Amino acid sequence: MATRRQLIQRVGALGGILAAYATMRQIGLLGPDEAQAGPLNLAPGSGRGTKVVILGGGLSGLASAYELGKAGYECVILEARDRVGGRNWTVRGGDKIEQTDGTSQTVGFDEGLYLNAGCARIPSHHQLTLGYCREFGVAMETVVNATRSGRIQSDALMGGQPIQLRQAIYDARGGVSELLAKAVAKGALDAEVSPEDKARLLSFLRGWGGLNPDSMTYKGSSRAGFVVEPGAGDQWGTHRDPIDLKALLDPRIWGRAIFEDDVDMQTTMLQPVGGMDHIPKAFEARLPGIIRRGAEVRKIARTAAGVSVTYFDKGANRLRTLDGAICICTIPLPVLARIESDFAPAYKQAIAANVYGDAVKVAFQSERFWEHQDQVYGGLSFTDRETSVVWYPSGNYGAPQGIILGAYNWDDQASTFAKRSIAEQIDYARVSIDKMHPGRGGLLGRGMSVHWKKIPYSLGPWSNLNETPDAGYDLLSQPDGPFYFAGEHLSHVGAWQQGAFASAHRTVGMIDARVRAGRPVTETRAQ
Repeated sequence: MATRRQLIQRVGALGGILAAYATMRQIGLLGPDEAQAGPLNLAPGSGRGTKVVILGGGLSGLASAYELGKAGYECVILEARDRVGGRNWTVRGGDKIEQTDGTSQTVGFDEGLYLNAGCARIPSHHQLTLGYCREFGVAMETVVNATRSGRIQSDALMGGQPIQLRQAIYDARGGVSELLAKAVAKGALDAEVSPEDKARLLSFLRGWGGLNPDSMTYKGSSRAGFVVEPGAGDQWGTHRDPIDLKALLDPRIWGRAIFEDDVDMQTTMLQPVGGMDHIPKAFEARLPGIIRRGAEVRKIARTAAGVSVTYFDKGANRLRTLDGAICICTIPLPVLARIESDFAPAYKQAIAANVYGDAVKVAFQSERFWEHQDQVYGGLSFTDRETSVVWYPSGNYGAPQGIILGAYNWDDQASTFAKRSIAEQIDYARVSIDKMHPGRGGLLGRGMSVHWKKIPYSLGPWSNLNETPDAGYDLLSQPDGPFYFAGEHLSHVGAWQQGAFASAHRTVGMIDARVRAGRPVTETRAQ
């Protein structure tokens, strides 16, 4: 049975963005306000000096403080890390990657090179995210998320030789079009289409599949690429012979070829110039004196006046206490489950029952052989090895060096892959790239790995809470007295920055409505 996320992805692939959002609204995944993804417009001064303690300096926490601050609320953010952004994390040369198993890596990239270790692309319809980028003047550039020059490689297919995505896509389209055209010509669809529509369908198949107009057969197409490129004089160019349709129907090929049809993977996609972390840095610049870094939350308590949070101040090496009327908790649920709290029993149970995914990224610095030797400029290639994808950088084309992702896998595949040591993960990813680009593995250096299940204060890349029956999504979407919750895990745009912002906006709206109505913040939700 498909999950709700898979249902939305399939609808989006067939009908586009509007169909996906309409379906989400129809089956109750979005309310009217959440679907619109518009800006918040709290009345100036509506906060009346109400103090809000925000736990976590990720995107939900930052957006909550920013929006509440404009309305006069007194906000303080407690962030355990020495940086803001949460899973919006860009690593550069000299940065340290420390994991919960005690392993530590120092990133060796040259100055100016970086890896977006967490979120790395923004779909064009994620207008909450892009809206903040516009408001803050964060310069954007295109992410080439899909390229026909990318490759598919499997040891079990095509003798292990990589094939270009353009050939997989257009040869499959041609082969299927030929089969359907034959069925139409034999009258197999006469009961479903009129003679007029039959003619239109054949015309469509001829163009869409690149069929020979006389025989209605597929003999290959320049769309699928060339054996001999066109040139001058009598060099007309020779297109590739088509791959047998039987091979293309293997899910290891067609499953990869339709990757970009997912509604959240369609062009155009965007990224901030110079690193995704320019988004949280832009928030931070607009929240002077509000963020306390190195503040590790140890206890969350309910008081007669609201809340009291005990945290360890790493800089001062001591415990401190912070009181407020309201608390917004954006801490990822696997981390929150380990913190002492006065949450109501049902909330504690929901937090403890959380379901988070897993993901690993392995990256290298290298000369950009994929561009000047293999004509790949951005986008992804795919493998059925445990590394799953090879991801090429967008931007700075033609530069001497770049950062290439040799592995980005998720969930069970990531957990299996991460059983290897970091050195073994790096070696495995190097082999994956070498299989995709034979003879190039030796050019890869300065390898590094990020295993999100082992990243402190995250313990996972994203939540599957909204897809897990009876996991408490609906409960945690409502306040527990003075405690409110926010984060991508409380949205139906999970794993995306858009989800973090949508959740923050919803929570901020609930708090502001409550304060303006004069309701006591200490009242407890009935269990």
